[in-house]
Amino acid sequence: MINRGLAGGVMVVLAAGLLAACGADQSQSNDYPTAVPLPTATTTTPAPSSLPIAGPEATPIPDGSRIILDSPDAAAAIQSPVEVTGTASVDGGNVVAVVLDAADNELGRAATTATAAAPAFGHFDVSVTFSGATPGTKGKIKVFGVNPRNGSPTWFYFIVVRFP
Repeated sequence: MINRGLAGGVMVVLAAGLLAACGADQSQSNDYPTAVPLPTATTTTPAPSSLPIAGPEATPIPDGSRIILDSPDAAAAIQSPVEVTGTASVDGGNVVAVVLDAADNELGRAATTATAAAPAFGHFDVSVTFSGATPGTKGKIKVFGVNPRNGSPTWFYFIVVRFP
């Protein structure tokens, strides 16, 4: 019983202290709500883009070329699938990469769209799966743009590679 009485007394003292802290502060109030401006949400719709896919434009190629490969390096040993990356400024951003053997027979092909279309320069990245390469021989990776009006190849670029 003593513990309950002590606990009850402590509670009364705490409650009285809290009520005293909530006393009047001697300030005046008009008891009318004050309007507070709220921020308004705005939405913007981006303008339509003529770019094939969103992405940063690449730096133009210094020698005036329209396509250049970043990887693989020339004379590199490649295996299937080979990741082909580079920069292009071609119609519609359409880029095709082809793996050829030493006799220019096609071993594999893949297409992609660069991050920008001509006249801008865009980055491209495509994985080419190929088969039929003779180990220990040379081949080529040929990259070109595609004319969207008639499908003809434009702006060729190639490197010599090795098949391990």
